[in-house]
Amino acid sequence: MQPAPENGRSNLLKNVVLGMAGVFIAVMIFIVGVTVGVSAANGFSFLGASSVDTTNRTASIGETASGGASSGLDTALMNDVLSRLRSQWYGAVPSSDTLTNGALRGMVSSLGDPFTVYVEPQYAKMLNQDMTSKFEGIGATLKQISGGSVQIVRTFDGSPARKAGVLPGDVIQKVDGKDVTSLGTNEVAALVRGTAGTTVTLTLLRADHPKGIDITITRAAITIPLVTGKMVGDGQIAYVSLYDFSQEASTQLNAKLKELLAQNPKGLILDLRDNPGGYLSQAVDVGSIFLPKETLVTEKDNKGNSRSESTTGVGIAHDIPMVVLVNGGSASAAEIVAGAIQDYGRAKLIGETTFGKGSVQSPQTLSNGGQLRITIEHWYTPKGRGIHGVGIAPDFVVARTPADELAGRDPQLDAGVNYLLTGAAPAPTAIPTVAATAAP
Repeated sequence: MQPAPENGRSNLLKNVVLGMAGVFIAVMIFIVGVTVGVSAANGFSFLGASSVDTTNRTASIGETASGGASSGLDTALMNDVLSRLRSQWYGAVPSSDTLTNGALRGMVSSLGDPFTVYVEPQYAKMLNQDMTSKFEGIGATLKQISGGSVQIVRTFDGSPARKAGVLPGDVIQKVDGKDVTSLGTNEVAALVRGTAGTTVTLTLLRADHPKGIDITITRAAITIPLVTGKMVGDGQIAYVSLYDFSQEASTQLNAKLKELLAQNPKGLILDLRDNPGGYLSQAVDVGSIFLPKETLVTEKDNKGNSRSESTTGVGIAHDIPMVVLVNGGSASAAEIVAGAIQDYGRAKLIGETTFGKGSVQSPQTLSNGGQLRITIEHWYTPKGRGIHGVGIAPDFVVARTPADELAGRDPQLDAGVNYLLTGAAPAPTAIPTVAATAAP
């Protein structure tokens, strides 16, 4: 890929997927109401979404991304196998669409890149809906874990999922009696989502319920605030949390910061925990709030071409003492901002190592209505650190366990407040490995 011309860079920022650390293996996904973060044809869909390919590019089998002919597939062999199945297999051969979707999934999965994926038309249609921050569903976030299962990451305050007793760490085994252990997050999303007032029954595996427990949840309309903020530390420290990097992120963050900074705080805490990323353009705008005009991120394609994106130099929080909270759910655009802030020494990072989503995807609509998401670039921090698959280690490691969360304790936030008020480095704590959360 050749570098984008100067006048095309702003469009490119809008036309590539950084992240939602994503819809796929070991990545955070939001389902409607479990909210879903994915792309929409006109710019943005759900909270947690990534930027989209507004050019609605189409790719066809047998062509490379640059439009030239590939080495091609052995179509004679494929048709031979299909013919043998149809004439000999003891069973009903699936439809041509089902077989085609299976072949496409297998071809893409052979690349070994969990972020380059084929999304079937029925799920692409769901993901491409133009959504706002209002959803109908159960109000939880999910991720796909090793082994293929889908796990609850967290539930939102007042959500149907939390009220029904769903816990972080729960693994979804069945949805309305259907075994979903072999399904991906898109498929589980399609089964869990639904209109307000309807019910869905989840069979959940939990540390103390290895045989599974059934929880029936009544779906509801859910509104998730993109930015929240308050004064903490006896009113001396401003705290602001950014949910994702969707299209209103920088606007809403600026507004909340103006409100908090007017109270003359001694320091500022930016909470990027469980932030799955989103628009690259919003990473630039959010980074500009805290950093002077500097390189924010460098992107490199498979031909070695690179380009850098810089902050604007205009921001309202360049000088206030600051810390950033991160954890294993901080991904993609959140890692771009956190990595740049750490590289320049602007603030200390407190919490846990971030997710490690250092790649950029281009979503492309196919002739059958499906979607192909292709990894086109990797990105690097201002100091050239490649974080893909590694993540960003915080300056101070402080754990927050599921038990802490259920009990309303936040040792990471407490450490940030204490550091800003006293300058004392928090004592490191071990990060627990918890497969599932025990019942309270």
